[in-house]
Amino acid sequence: MFNARIHAIDRFQQNRMFKIVSSALILAALLTYIGFAIVGSTTNKVQSDWVPEMPEMLQDQNGNIIPNPLAERDRQLRSILDSSQSSINAVLSVSLVCLFMVAVVWMGLGLTYIGTVMFVGLVGWPLYFFGNGLWSSLGFVLIGVVTLMLSFTVLLRGLRILLSSAHPVTAIARNVLAEAIRMKISIVFILLLAFMLAVMPMMLDADQPLRYRVQGFLQWSTSLSFWLIALLVVFFSAATVSYEQREKVIWQTMTKPVAAWQYILGKWLGVMLLSGALLTVAGLGIFQFTEYLRTQTALGEIAPYQASEGRIITEDRLILETQVLTARQSVIPMLPFHPHDPEFDAALEAEVQKERQLQTDFNPTPGQLAGMREKIFEEAVSDYRSIDPRHEGYATFSFVGLSQAKRNGKPLNLRYKINAEGNRPDVFYALTFSFEDGTIIPRNQTGLGFSHTFTIDPRFINDKGELNLQIYNGRLGLDQNDRMMMQPNPGTMTIPPDGLEISYPVGTFRSNFARIMTVLWVKLAMLSMIAVWASSFASFPVACLMSISVFLIGESAGFVQSALPGWAMDSESVVGVFRTGIYHFANVVSNFFSVYHDLKPTERIADGRVLSWAQVSSGVFALGFATGVFYLLSIYIFTRRQLAIYSGN
Repeated sequence: MFNARIHAIDRFQQNRMFKIVSSALILAALLTYIGFAIVGSTTNKVQSDWVPEMPEMLQDQNGNIIPNPLAERDRQLRSILDSSQSSINAVLSVSLVCLFMVAVVWMGLGLTYIGTVMFVGLVGWPLYFFGNGLWSSLGFVLIGVVTLMLSFTVLLRGLRILLSSAHPVTAIARNVLAEAIRMKISIVFILLLAFMLAVMPMMLDADQPLRYRVQGFLQWSTSLSFWLIALLVVFFSAATVSYEQREKVIWQTMTKPVAAWQYILGKWLGVMLLSGALLTVAGLGIFQFTEYLRTQTALGEIAPYQASEGRIITEDRLILETQVLTARQSVIPMLPFHPHDPEFDAALEAEVQKERQLQTDFNPTPGQLAGMREKIFEEAVSDYRSIDPRHEGYATFSFVGLSQAKRNGKPLNLRYKINAEGNRPDVFYALTFSFEDGTIIPRNQTGLGFSHTFTIDPRFINDKGELNLQIYNGRLGLDQNDRMMMQPNPGTMTIPPDGLEISYPVGTFRSNFARIMTVLWVKLAMLSMIAVWASSFASFPVACLMSISVFLIGESAGFVQSALPGWAMDSESVVGVFRTGIYHFANVVSNFFSVYHDLKPTERIADGRVLSWAQVSSGVFALGFATGVFYLLSIYIFTRRQLAIYSGN
């Protein structure tokens, strides 16, 4: 009786009329929600009536009426606040859910998934809302794991439908997807990924500023998801080829009219689509919870988007919206000198003469000369970034290439960090920022050793696209006689190499997130081809070891490049020749993987830095070319294998 009812329900959800009616109801609900969202966005925005309006015009000391420079800044802050409350995010999320529901209905799983969701909801939602501590977390994890697993199942079934043709490539790829479900290693990785994404939000510290919670979640969830999927790609790609040879299953495939290029391409396509499905589920989960975190109360707010103390926007919310959940371009100040300037040649010669006075037989090698020049240059940079309050008192910094920021007319973010007095947490410095037009912006409470941010007007950029500013090590102002004077800080302060930066928005978080997920998928596609190539001639353990080694080399290429300048070379001894050989080998290998590393997708998404379409295109081309090379190598090796002899042994 029970089985008969199950079959009746299945026949009903497979009925075409049920699919049409259900899809129409889902689309009608979506259109209704969009209508309410549009109306709500114009009538129910968070009001800031308690914030006093800034007067548009002011009277200066001479009685002249001038524009109020703070009024434009307040308008810019209000625009940031309004854009962060846009209903587009909610509409996009609901649209994705409705699209998922329509896909489920047309796959003939509408009532099945509704029943599963209702069962999980009846168990999970009471635990999450009414439970305390562990029970609430358990409810959240249960809902998250089931939701992610249902999404993955739908995507996997949709991919198998797309691969339903009888072509050898699609048939092999379809069998790869089916094999992924049968193999225990795949199930373990899939469940681990879903569990990790569901548990991670519960591990965030609610006492931290909101920007740190969002940034930490983006960094760890994206990187851990990518690494888990990458390991699955390596193990599964190697297993699906190696095990077929070991178990003689490949005999049944290759005795059919299947060419070597079709077999390799089918295996790679199946693994690539599997990794794409997993990455899509992970990306949707990361994106949805990030948008949920965005609507939480930030530090200094009395409610989401409502700043306390009469301010328009809090620093926590401002940094979140302009430096994390955005796509921004960053510019660092240009140094006024170059390592190959004549003064450094003279300084290097003086240093060599000084060493010869101490060692009469001193004859430096080219590597030693390069190291000495680099040391002299670093000392000059350190002196340039150090500001003595009682001598020069200030330093001038120039930012170039800001023409686009000037055309955009959107507020710039100036981030700065200073080191002084051992970065004691109880010491604060007063700084003054002076711009070309004479505008002075004081910063009276600057903590030491960590970054600070404030917005500046794009009108400070000149017609050449340059922004020049002076940073005073002290409080600059007028004395009793209306003369400019500076009250210096007690010690010399130093701006570290990463301590001064101007950034401006060039895109949205949503588009940047989509581009970053695309790049991650291309990386996984190349990794899967490398694993297929390795397993075409090696056993499963060896193929995994080779693939993981290449993966780790690519991920660590940037670290190797940054560490190489400190690697001493000396060709006059046996050890020196050995070290020189290591240097050149590491330099060649890391340069080969430089394109792979320079994309830095997980770092960009957590730091709100843009990954442009030009960078995506160049990265896809380079990684696609490498994938093609490994594909051709796989075909060449596979066509020369004695598969019957290998499988028999």
